[in-house]
Amino acid sequence: MDAPAEREFNPSEDNLDAAFADCRASGAFRDLQFENCVFSRCDFSQARLENAGFVDCRFVDSDLTMADLPDSTFNGVVFERCRLRGIDWTRISSGLLTLEFHECVLDYANFEGLKLKKTPFVKCSLVETSFDSATLQESVFSGSKLAKASFQGADLRKADFRDTEDLALDFSSCQCRGLKLRLSDARGTLQMHGLKVSP
Repeated sequence: MDAPAEREFNPSEDNLDAAFADCRASGAFRDLQFENCVFSRCDFSQARLENAGFVDCRFVDSDLTMADLPDSTFNGVVFERCRLRGIDWTRISSGLLTLEFHECVLDYANFEGLKLKKTPFVKCSLVETSFDSATLQESVFSGSKLAKASFQGADLRKADFRDTEDLALDFSSCQCRGLKLRLSDARGTLQMHGLKVSP
């Protein structure tokens, strides 16, 4: 990311086809709607966005570290090269949820129990992130770092874990039919099950 944004984030109640760049959101916002909007180099770290609606929006090179998103909705939202550390995604609305993450930092995030079928987490850092009991059928984790990420009780059917780092899965607790992974990427998983892997 570039230098910290200085302009204050000042949206209207309904925002259509708007572009927000180099702005900072401080404090709390509620009941805002965004459709087909682009957020570039924005700083929403530790901001509170309550009951906000995001439809077909893109966040690029933005920082949402520790943002609080109670009752907000995300439908067709793409994050590219964003910092999303420590977000509790379980606080968002349980309605429509379609997300994409590309080259993002999602360390210490919580997706526990969420329905994330076919969600791309491509080339992301997901260190100590919880996906416990989440639905991740056909989701893609290619190129992602998964050190201490937790998938207890998750539905991983046909999920793609090829070319990941530090993957460790407890097959006994997950639904794994059709799961895709390369032997070279599965060292942590195999060791968890008492199997030794030779180089």
